[in-house]
Amino acid sequence: MVSGIGRPGVMVGHFKALLRSLRPCFCFLLLALTVMTVSRLFLISSHAGQMTGVSSMVGIMERGWHFDMVVICGVLLVAMLVQWLAPGGFLRGTLWRRALVTWLVAWLMLIVWNEAATPDFIAEFGVRPNRLFVEYLDTPTEIFLTIWAAHRSALLIGVALVAGSGFLAMRLMRATVAHVPPWPLRLVILAPLLVVLFYGMRGSTGHRPLGISYAATSTDPLVNDLPLNSTYSVLHALVQMAHEADALEAYSHLPDDEVLRRVRAGMQVPAVAFKDPLQPMRHALLPTGPAGSKPNLVILLQESLGARYVASLGGLPVARKIETWRSRSLWFDQLYATGTRSARGIEAVSAGFLPTRTNSVIKLENAQHDFFTLAKALKAEGYRTGFIYGGDSSFDNMRRFFLGNGFDEVLDWSDLAPKAQFMTTWGVSDEDLYARVNEEASRRAGEGQPFFLLVFSTSNHPPHDFPDGRIDLYEEPKMTPNNAARYADFAVGNYLETAAQSDYWANSLFMVVADHESRVSGDGIVPVFSFHIPAFIAGGPVRPQIVSRLASQIDLLPTALSIMGIKADIPATGIDQTRRDLVGPGRAIMQFHDTAAYRVGDEVVMLAPGQAPRQFRVDGRKLVATDIDPELARDAQAITQLPVMAYQRGWYR
Repeated sequence: MVSGIGRPGVMVGHFKALLRSLRPCFCFLLLALTVMTVSRLFLISSHAGQMTGVSSMVGIMERGWHFDMVVICGVLLVAMLVQWLAPGGFLRGTLWRRALVTWLVAWLMLIVWNEAATPDFIAEFGVRPNRLFVEYLDTPTEIFLTIWAAHRSALLIGVALVAGSGFLAMRLMRATVAHVPPWPLRLVILAPLLVVLFYGMRGSTGHRPLGISYAATSTDPLVNDLPLNSTYSVLHALVQMAHEADALEAYSHLPDDEVLRRVRAGMQVPAVAFKDPLQPMRHALLPTGPAGSKPNLVILLQESLGARYVASLGGLPVARKIETWRSRSLWFDQLYATGTRSARGIEAVSAGFLPTRTNSVIKLENAQHDFFTLAKALKAEGYRTGFIYGGDSSFDNMRRFFLGNGFDEVLDWSDLAPKAQFMTTWGVSDEDLYARVNEEASRRAGEGQPFFLLVFSTSNHPPHDFPDGRIDLYEEPKMTPNNAARYADFAVGNYLETAAQSDYWANSLFMVVADHESRVSGDGIVPVFSFHIPAFIAGGPVRPQIVSRLASQIDLLPTALSIMGIKADIPATGIDQTRRDLVGPGRAIMQFHDTAAYRVGDEVVMLAPGQAPRQFRVDGRKLVATDIDPELARDAQAITQLPVMAYQRGWYR
């Protein structure tokens, strides 16, 4: 035991000494928070015409302070860790005091610079500084000359503000350290502060940290950016860019013209359908359904409800209600998910976007507005669009992506909870979710405007909790994946039966599809059989049919538009499965961590970074290695290269 630690007077003395040594940190907190708050107030007042009222301004400020504290606490946490772990002699020395002040002043000057640059950046690009702010650094001479010519005043003001804030901070952050408490006592005193800083940097005490989607409250990209601070938005862009950097180099790189030729050929779309050389994947979709009827569309995206729960798809007899729609719908026997996460299923179903090694596009910065989605296509046809989720819509950046890309409204657990009968860790129960869906669909149908609702469930997710007494349990104990899947099936099945008796059924399509399988397991570099999921389309305009050819989640978007009679130009590469002129066994595209699988019929090509393509043949429930087909391998390389090209070059914008 260190002598004197237990005496109250000594403890108070140690505490006061520690507070004196932390004076620079307190100064940084106050200065940084003031700068970001004043900047945000200025931006709100400058763009007041885009605000919807006082409540939105208050909400922007409240959300903004969350993001401000993420940056501030992240900077301070580094300093506090040194203050806790470093030897007392080092902390008493001049070197540490100078290093601490330099660290904090540098961050403050960066924050001031980013905020000073924000008004002109918004005037130019309509959003806060983002990846463009960083990418322009590749051409420093050109960008400086451009700024000097067009934004000279802002540049000079920014430099003056940075210099002035740096000088002021240096004066305020002077610290003298006469005494540093012993290490064990430092731990006792600093432990609560470290915990506060950690959760402040995380932005949440819940099971998910604060995400950029928390800022999204509007369909206006700028309004969604105002709660952020520009340091956060730039750091977020840097993280995104780091994840994207090696995407094209992951697999063999084909010439651009060959990529386009091979992907177009696989779509079985005539060359004349592609008319815009600047948007080389945009093509005319020719619908098979009757034009002009404009039926409603409701997509019921099922969390983790894979083929393992559907008997007719080779699984267990768990999902009994879904099974009853096999003969009453356009039913897909061989449809495969594009990935193993919800974000992959969302990008495939809502945008028809192919999977990549990078994060899903719903998280990537250049896809947060003006990105093609099913909602954008239908809004152009006069539809009102909405997303309803049983959980927190900031998860996986869903709220921000949807509001920026064609969805008029986002409803989540915060909107559904007041009337919910049962809540889980992830949100409201599926029955509560579908009660709200039925309410929304009935109301919108009564208004006379065609509508599109994308609905995402939560109940079939760990910890597999659901209301008691609602289903005949498949097994004991209650909270198992099979029982949760049976409850999810029960809830969506009951809603469909209710909808079938409604006034809106006759002029509506209902698509039911899983986002991915619940568990990915099996032999092979990519366990392709674990990507098999149920999917069907029902409703008044649907002619029942079983589609036995191989299909992918990305095929659902053009198939739905086709049945609806919507003639549109779309960049999505999926195949309308109602076409009668399709040839071949079909194909599916899957991404499993860093490895891609491209399946055509029973042949599967797998691509892994730094390795030659490998080919397998499906034999029952096994994959058997076989000789590589060079043409099939190049088709696989093209289909994995295209989405990265489309994202980077704006072909989906």
